[in-house]
Amino acid sequence: MTVTAIKGPVWRTILFLRGDSISNLNEFKRLQWLDREKMTAVQQDRLTRLLIHAYHHVAYYRDILGGNGVIHNGSVNLDRFSSIPLLDKSLISKHYAELTSDDLSHRNWCENTSGGSTGEPVRFIQDKRYHDALLATKILDDLWSGYSIGERKIILWGSERDLFVGKARLRTRLGRWLRNETWLNAFRITPVQMRLYVKCINDFKPVQILAYAESIYELSRFIEREKLFIFRPKSIMTSAGVLQAHMRETIERVFQAPVFNRYGSREVGDIACECDHHQGLHVSPFTHYVEVIRQDGSPADRGEVGEIVITLLTNYAMPLLRYRIGDIGAWSEDPCTCGSAWPLLKHVAGRVSDVFRTKAATQIHGEYFTHLFYFRNWLNKFQVIQEDPDLIHVLIVPQEQAGKSRELYAKELDEITEKIRLVMGQDCEIRYDIVDDIAPTPSGKYRYTISKVEN
Repeated sequence: MTVTAIKGPVWRTILFLRGDSISNLNEFKRLQWLDREKMTAVQQDRLTRLLIHAYHHVAYYRDILGGNGVIHNGSVNLDRFSSIPLLDKSLISKHYAELTSDDLSHRNWCENTSGGSTGEPVRFIQDKRYHDALLATKILDDLWSGYSIGERKIILWGSERDLFVGKARLRTRLGRWLRNETWLNAFRITPVQMRLYVKCINDFKPVQILAYAESIYELSRFIEREKLFIFRPKSIMTSAGVLQAHMRETIERVFQAPVFNRYGSREVGDIACECDHHQGLHVSPFTHYVEVIRQDGSPADRGEVGEIVITLLTNYAMPLLRYRIGDIGAWSEDPCTCGSAWPLLKHVAGRVSDVFRTKAATQIHGEYFTHLFYFRNWLNKFQVIQEDPDLIHVLIVPQEQAGKSRELYAKELDEITEKIRLVMGQDCEIRYDIVDDIAPTPSGKYRYTISKVEN
């Protein structure tokens, strides 16, 4: 038996001895084919237990749950759940102490921080119950994609918190070796680095590549542009960004492997993932209770885009009830043909701040603008920023051969300007800047559209 073949069983044994991730995984695998009625019953039981804990141990929620009638005389009324005020990052920062469970001294916990991709990083507390369930969810998602514990994996990631090239501790390097992982830094990718990454992938021959959606897309474009050979993995798992249809098409064409899209965040972990039918993202109902709501707070219809609100069912150290994660998306109109009754998100459309607003308060989703820049052979990168209701600022990184002269693509910019004004108004100013590069957010992610205009 080779060293590689031993790694999987050894790592699984370590996980079994370390906590409840393997037992959670076995439970999730057993529960994943429940019918909708039984699945809902299990989810509501977990939600009820979390609410009771929050009422008795979290000062912030004691008056809220009692005053809104969610908990009365010791009983939970889930029909009143939507009366709980929405939680956001600013409230977590303001009420950090009151949101912390008063039994924290009896819990195995740690403090975490969000990446601040919206410019608003926040601290929060997570306990071991949460981390064990999170790891179990990740393993189950990987199984859906054809990857098993201990098989070779490339991780193309880019967070200051997670990855400092050349500074990983011995324990970190040992853990990655044991898990059969090779990490590549996606925080900043240059052409020289991308050539090295291609060589690493070809040499390592991973079963799965886990990557920032934008990073693996940019790598795919580079491979295709440079006509490089690339090893074909069994699957590619994307996360930490919106996977647009054209990005999926390019990645799958270059790597000749299916893309599985996963949705999550630091604050609440992995929320949903595609199965091999690729008809939407299955929400993990035993770890998350998800709502999609309109601006007035009412539930959005299936297929209707609304704001995604998350209640994390596994973190008792700092319960996050009805948390505004900052994304918009829609429920699928139809169930997945795989047969699972898990709630199905049709797609996650982007950040709330990707929605542009005209002076007349008309909402234009950022995807409208991204489509204007697709398939321009002179264009390398772009970013569209709404500075105010009548000012759109566009950053452009042209292809090297196009140079920085607008003359080569002035006609196309005029066409783009016309189409932007079609939705934003004829008085809207469109300002273009040709730049050398566009920096990612502090968490290493890249955003195509940003609106600075508040709702």
